[in-house]
Amino acid sequence: MSLIDLAEFKAVLGIGDIYADEIVQEVADAAADVVNSYLTFNRVGIAAVKLVDNVATFYAQDNTYVTGQVLTLTGCGVPFDGSKTVLDYRPNFFTVAVTNADVIQRQLIPRGSAIISSQIGAYDLVPECRQAALAVGVDIWITRTGTLGQQGVDFQSPAPYRLGRGMITRVSGLLGKHLDTRGYLG
Repeated sequence: MSLIDLAEFKAVLGIGDIYADEIVQEVADAAADVVNSYLTFNRVGIAAVKLVDNVATFYAQDNTYVTGQVLTLTGCGVPFDGSKTVLDYRPNFFTVAVTNADVIQRQLIPRGSAIISSQIGAYDLVPECRQAALAVGVDIWITRTGTLGQQGVDFQSPAPYRLGRGMITRVSGLLGKHLDTRGYLG
């Protein structure tokens, strides 16, 4: 399941099978990623990683994880990404088992991300989150396929400004009670 169902998205856009599913799915995934980045999860940003003797250390400001939790790590690179179980933790880092050659400590720019695995997809069945993602997806699609100077399907000229901060502002009422107010930076 995902925030945006491909068939529903194509129906809303009114495009049928004109475009390859991969192209439409990429837009749907981007919209879901944008909306998910604003939602509340038990998630931390990973600023740096290292691997010594098959124990990976993830440096995270305000670590909230404890021993035994299963996390999904992304944006940390090989061999750090994937599903891992927390071995040890402190306020500023946590460790997991990773079988690989040692990796010296390196900063992650952009930051990586860790989320409790069971929370992935937590909002996929929440109607207001699905509708927000659909609205964002339509904005992305119109900007991607529109021609500057011509009217789009909503009678506005498609332009890059549609993808600015206002895009989330337009759906913030739908997301209201689900918005992460902690200022997640990951």
